[in-house]
Amino acid sequence: MIKKSFRLGLTGPTGSGKSTAAKAALAWGARIVDADQVARQVVQPGTPCLEELAEAFGRDILLPDGTLQRALLARRAFSSPELTKQLNAITHPWITREVERQIEAFAKEESAIIVLDAPLLYESGEDVLCDAVAVVTAPEEIRLRRIMQRDGINLEQARQRISAQPEQVFYTQKADYILDGSGQPDRLYQATYQLLDALREDQHDKRNETPL
Repeated sequence: MIKKSFRLGLTGPTGSGKSTAAKAALAWGARIVDADQVARQVVQPGTPCLEELAEAFGRDILLPDGTLQRALLARRAFSSPELTKQLNAITHPWITREVERQIEAFAKEESAIIVLDAPLLYESGEDVLCDAVAVVTAPEEIRLRRIMQRDGINLEQARQRISAQPEQVFYTQKADYILDGSGQPDRLYQATYQLLDALREDQHDKRNETPL
């Protein structure tokens, strides 16, 4: 049975241009599931995920109105590898469930191309939800410049952010498609459009295949 929807994972290291590719996919007409946005949704006041975090990391991570103090949680959760693992063990299942729910909702649409925009696509295991994965890449010097401009930080801080992530080969060796994010945004827009056009055409061809 040929699926009517196609699920494309979109990832890449910080500063590579992934967000630009996601914007291009949205402009093209793809349905976007934003894992970062989902991560914020699952820790809204009153959610079970937030309650689990408060039990694990201290109820003082919550403001009087029940809002999460993200900076305080980050300081505690990233103070050791063990606590970071605990944070991920709590949040990832809730994030994945909501990601799956949104994907399935979009999958009901005829011929939908669904893009899962997820910086931690591989680390979270969410790549198994996808039919293919596209990775956006760019040379380190370009990424450094973008990160400094985007986040208002210095060169050393930008290098620290890059070093906190896997090497670029971690992403590319698993990818089905690689998008070059090193140029101007319009070039990445064009490359993203071309990829999505090809995926849609492939969907169309498969739907029209005559069963033997």
